[in-house]
Amino acid sequence: MQKEHKKSLLTFKWFLLWTLIYSILYLISSIFLPRLFGSQHFFQVWFIYFLIFGLFFSISARIIHSLIHNNTIYIGSDVFFFWTFAYGFALWLSEFLKDYFITDLAFSFLTNKFLEALFVGLVVYATIKLIKKMEFGKGGIRSSFRRAPSQIFTGVVLFVLGVLCWRFSTIVFIDWLNWVEGVSWSFLIGLGLMIAGFLVLLAWWRNNVLQHRIGLKFGRW
Repeated sequence: MQKEHKKSLLTFKWFLLWTLIYSILYLISSIFLPRLFGSQHFFQVWFIYFLIFGLFFSISARIIHSLIHNNTIYIGSDVFFFWTFAYGFALWLSEFLKDYFITDLAFSFLTNKFLEALFVGLVVYATIKLIKKMEFGKGGIRSSFRRAPSQIFTGVVLFVLGVLCWRFSTIVFIDWLNWVEGVSWSFLIGLGLMIAGFLVLLAWWRNNVLQHRIGLKFGRW
């Protein structure tokens, strides 16, 4: 009983600490990133906007985590790819929920800068915690499914990037760069990205869902 109580207190301590850290990171990034990139056209594209914020959160969180646990600071490719997209998604979700609560539910207190930051920190913590549990869970008959998010995430991101190449091709290559031929290249690259995303998702489905269905059918479990 006492062991469970200590474990609960430790979990609650990390919850408070990382919610506060994410809230502070949000305050810092919402002040400095628009000043750095606000004049750039690409910063107006919501996908790139959240990726930039996600990259800032990903690098900062890795450094802070290493300092807290007194580990060597190691920033690998996962920081720039998987966790950038994960934090970008978490920030997009927090903004979506915040706008919903303010507009549809009239939670006007979220217009306060500091309460807004705490709300964003809470949503980011909950989202990242869920992704980590899915990604690094151990044991159980569904352990192979828990390794899936990175592959699913990659497939979805590739597909979305392909759609964005199609959606913003004329804006980027005609309005911004004044390069008509670039539109054709953008459509070609977009098609390739969408096909790649589809194949990644198909590979995950065949290696996990289909494999498990066959295992159940022939009683391997």
